[in-house]
Amino acid sequence: MILKIEDLEMRFGDNLLFEKVNLQVKEGEKIVLIGPNGSGKTTFLKILNGEIEQSDGKVFFFGRQMGTLSQFRMDKDRTLYEEGLLAFDMAFHYYEKAIENAAKKDIDGYDLALSKAESLDVYSAEKRVREMLKGIGFSEKDFDRKISTLSAGEITKLEIAKLMIMDPDLMILDEPGNYLDIYGMEFLNDTIPELKGAVIIATHDRNLMERIPDKIWDIDFGTIRSYDGKYSDFLLQKENFLKTIENKTKILDKKINETQKAIKRYREWGRDKAIKQAKSKEKFVEKLLEERKDFEFEKRKTFTQIKFQTKGVSEDVILRVDDLDVFAGNKYIGKFSFEIHNGQKVALLGRNGIGKSSLLKALISKKEALDWGPNTHFAFVDTVGADRSRKQMIEDIWKLVPLWKDFEVRKYLGRFGFEGNDVFKEISSLSGGEFVRYQLAKALIDDPNFLILDEPTNHLDLYMIESLEDTLSRYAGAILFTTHDLKFAEHIADLYFIMDAEGLHKFENYEMVEDFLRSSFNNAKVLSTSNEDFEKKRRIKNKIKKLEAEISKGEDRLNILNEKIKDLESQMLSCTDHYKLVEILKDKEKIEKEAEEIIRQIYEFEEEKRVLEEETL
Repeated sequence: MILKIEDLEMRFGDNLLFEKVNLQVKEGEKIVLIGPNGSGKTTFLKILNGEIEQSDGKVFFFGRQMGTLSQFRMDKDRTLYEEGLLAFDMAFHYYEKAIENAAKKDIDGYDLALSKAESLDVYSAEKRVREMLKGIGFSEKDFDRKISTLSAGEITKLEIAKLMIMDPDLMILDEPGNYLDIYGMEFLNDTIPELKGAVIIATHDRNLMERIPDKIWDIDFGTIRSYDGKYSDFLLQKENFLKTIENKTKILDKKINETQKAIKRYREWGRDKAIKQAKSKEKFVEKLLEERKDFEFEKRKTFTQIKFQTKGVSEDVILRVDDLDVFAGNKYIGKFSFEIHNGQKVALLGRNGIGKSSLLKALISKKEALDWGPNTHFAFVDTVGADRSRKQMIEDIWKLVPLWKDFEVRKYLGRFGFEGNDVFKEISSLSGGEFVRYQLAKALIDDPNFLILDEPTNHLDLYMIESLEDTLSRYAGAILFTTHDLKFAEHIADLYFIMDAEGLHKFENYEMVEDFLRSSFNNAKVLSTSNEDFEKKRRIKNKIKKLEAEISKGEDRLNILNEKIKDLESQMLSCTDHYKLVEILKDKEKIEKEAEEIIRQIYEFEEEKRVLEEETL
């Protein structure tokens, strides 16, 4: 066991996030933490890594090193590559120490320091840093950039790279998908299972949830429950759990209803004994109502109430793009040509910064390279760069539909999860998920037949993502959207564009997309090394050390057994009791058999060691 959580509770004033949390993490175990936005995932992870203190309960960490993104302090004058190499700081320290000892002719000191440097992979440092930085989404051109020039997202990616290189006993990652593109997420999918240490990762990415976890921790009903297996296993287990909760709720409701009726009868009788019975049963009802709180469902915000009334399109091609020049400011992105057909759903994928958003924005311009269908009516949903004004949502929507009445605007916003006084919230005060929902509400109010969506899943939790998926799948019009959520793309799209420096690559099924992505970064692995021969020798060296330890252990046991045999032989010489002598002989034979088995094992270990030593010559 690497981590143990006992009766953990967290409150902020009267607001309870979670309580009665009892969980544990085994060595090397991979765990995904899920839950709605605002349920306390980030708070929980900060408690685990010691950033904040819990209201009650205990957290025990039994490992050597816990790795979190918040542990890094970066020097703005260093380059990205220099910062990456700091993950091997101790390896370089021992290597320099070895050189110093060699110069002093201190052979023992040299061997000790070099052994420590080698155990920290000093020879593979540069190659591993390069592969990790590339895998997480940086290019060779980025390596010489100063830390001061990196965006907040790029700095987070660098922190993730350093953390994975360090390979701590327990790694904690909070929503890495907020900062990684599709290549970075695929890289995590490939590398996390190979890490020796345990991992707890909060994520909404279903590719990660289906490929890496041994367990899924679910924040719900005011606590955190553990479910064995991947996401598909979790869904089945959670469904069964919810059915059990539903049945318990029905039983409690029935008890509460029957008891309240009895209380009413007792009070109507008005006699002393009846009044006492009523008071007793009222206490029982209070207890039942308190118990029922544990089973109350939190209402999920979804898009399921949205009903599209798309305007008809008679043409097959709703947008033809012919040699469209795209710029991001003064930076030239490239020239693009493609077609979008009626009802087609197209995912636009690619690295962060490659120009996907710039291409979408170029499509809504009036350039001659764009040939729109005569009946095409599009809406652009910008969840990345849209302005956040101080206007209230209801006021902003009313400007789009001035003839609507108050209740009609409220009802419309309610479809997107904004109910009651929520409609008076200022747009600038909305959370990330709320802002995405609001942008969708504005875009869909005029019933477009072509949606252009830039990162629609940004800041949405898993429940909202799956609900949006279902909604967009039922949408009769065409969609062109960018996303870093490959599962979202797979579930909606029937055509895929992957954008890179060479232009757009067109694919008609998701399997071809995955193959292309894997070939693009050559399936880079976190544990790859700079020198295969060195790695082979290092593995052999470790194996030899294990064999030597087994041989030493066997020899120690053999010495103990030999002493026991000598003692038994001494007892035999002085023994005059026939029956006792028989028992001593039996004990001696048993010990001699064990000694023979140990001698055989030592011989095999020594032979294996000899073969391995020959391989290193």
